[in-house]
Amino acid sequence: MNKSSTMDNKIKSGKDVLDDFFAEIYNIPNADKKTVDALVDLYSQGKLSDKNLQNSMDEIVQKESKQTEKEDE
Repeated sequence: MNKSSTMDNKIKSGKDVLDDFFAEIYNIPNADKKTVDALVDLYSQGKLSDKNLQNSMDEIVQKESKQTEKEDE
């Protein structure tokens, strides 16, 4: 095996994999933009955790629920 080809096929770190994922997340077909925005914001702030993600999703659901109620009036 050639040393240069080994160097070219460097194994990515977990952070590199996540950075790549979050760089491409907006290209996922049919992804909900509000959900993607929340994920990207939490990740970029270094605050992506179960609790913070759940709180963000709850906020989105509450906002959409209020919007639906206003539209029904």
